[in-house]
Amino acid sequence: MTDYLRTLNPAASLATEDEAATAARTGALGAFLMAVPGFVASVAMLLDVDGYLTKMRRVMGVMYGETSELFQMSVATLTPQLVYFSAVWGVALSLGIVVMGVVQWKKPNSVIPLVLGLFTAYGLLMLLLGLARINPAAAAMQIPPWRNALAVLVDVAALVLFYAGFRGANRLAKLRRAAV
Repeated sequence: MTDYLRTLNPAASLATEDEAATAARTGALGAFLMAVPGFVASVAMLLDVDGYLTKMRRVMGVMYGETSELFQMSVATLTPQLVYFSAVWGVALSLGIVVMGVVQWKKPNSVIPLVLGLFTAYGLLMLLLGLARINPAAAAMQIPPWRNALAVLVDVAALVLFYAGFRGANRLAKLRRAAV
């Protein structure tokens, strides 16, 4: 465990292949961490389909006005099947991220932590911009502040792990090329 914590330090040297491989595997830990919120959110949607649809209708009302024709058309598309599809899609994406984490664990490379890190950074940026700007539609979703704080914390932790994984995979590749 201390090996993984040591690799999170961006100033720590990665002198051996073992140290570099350990650092590269932290990218897998970031992937596993990143998959959990998507899976949990998908399961939560499945457990409260009607509540989710009610929130989405409220958001549409705030966005388009409850008397507009656009609101009526948008609400007509909000069906339980849409929620089920969204939840299944969320589970599939989470499983895909877990598969990438397993690949990163078994065969470390720099592409997986780079791509997942960029997606995480984008998601974090969009979350922070959404929180900085008062958005009536987001307020209609009634997302509790603790969930936003937890999302920021998880994203920052995942970014640290992805950076360490990227750095470790690059160093591991350089050490292996030098050994040949």
